[in-house]
Amino acid sequence: MFELQNNLNDLFKQLNPRRQIMRDVSFLPKDINYIKFLKTCTDSEITADIYLFGYENTVKENQYLALNFPELSRRVWTIGRSGQGDEWFLDRQSLEVLFYDHDLGFTDALNRHSLQSMQINFFQFLQFAVLLQEFENYMDESMTDNEFAQFEQAVKQIDIALFSNYPFNYQ
Repeated sequence: MFELQNNLNDLFKQLNPRRQIMRDVSFLPKDINYIKFLKTCTDSEITADIYLFGYENTVKENQYLALNFPELSRRVWTIGRSGQGDEWFLDRQSLEVLFYDHDLGFTDALNRHSLQSMQINFFQFLQFAVLLQEFENYMDESMTDNEFAQFEQAVKQIDIALFSNYPFNYQ
């Protein structure tokens, strides 16, 4: 229970498989694991808070970003959304996963400083998302303190500060 998965292909097996070949990746952020995700998987709801776009939808979402927020689109890449309408991004330079709270609004003032860094990369984000998925399944069955401690320990293996950086409260 709550074992951290370190194999990218094992993580992908838990997501929706892609059936079509993706050809052009030259314009994507240079995160190898993110590109492998797009080549391997399509839109995938991992938890209610983490819905990752497949290739076609990520292209569409980033075209919208470029049209409406051109300066921001040069700095970040939209990768997904939460069920509440919050947005997940990759920083094009640092390749860190970023979060945007939709309650702040999508105004002309939206910029890179409006986004909260999770201080983890895409692979770590996938690891965390799969752990959250397992955690949410156990929550439905009344989790014990010991089980929560196991979950917390697995998350800390990804990054010690991940709980404090994550915008949703699971503690």
